[in-house]
Amino acid sequence: MSHKHALEAAEWAVAAGLIIGRAVVGAAIWLAPERALPALGFNRAARRGEALTLARIAATRDLVLGLWQAASLGDRAGLRRATLAVTASDAGDAVAFAMLARRGGHPGLAAKGLAGAVPATLAGAWLAARLRRDRPDVRTS
Repeated sequence: MSHKHALEAAEWAVAAGLIIGRAVVGAAIWLAPERALPALGFNRAARRGEALTLARIAATRDLVLGLWQAASLGDRAGLRRATLAVTASDAGDAVAFAMLARRGGHPGLAAKGLAGAVPATLAGAWLAARLRRDRPDVRTS
């Protein structure tokens, strides 16, 4: 069975959403941290020093994972592998933000982080499950 079949519209839409979201956040943190980090819920201290370094490490991870997913769009099996990595990363983010919320620290950051990480984790899990099976080519050419 070939894993080169085209993605169905819903699969493509979810993959594109994950890729674009990851690319926007990663690029924004690198290019305009003074605007991006407050929009994500981080306080003023996160825009400098060690916290900014950690934010850029996470941004680099997001950019690399997004590029991997984008490069795999033509191959269902490859896209599934990339999506599993993306989903694990998003689930880890969700756990980190949940731990922050439970500890009572930075409620705005925890809420915004969970609002992004939980839906991304669910979308990635859905997409990975859909990509598990080979599907017939949906093109009509």
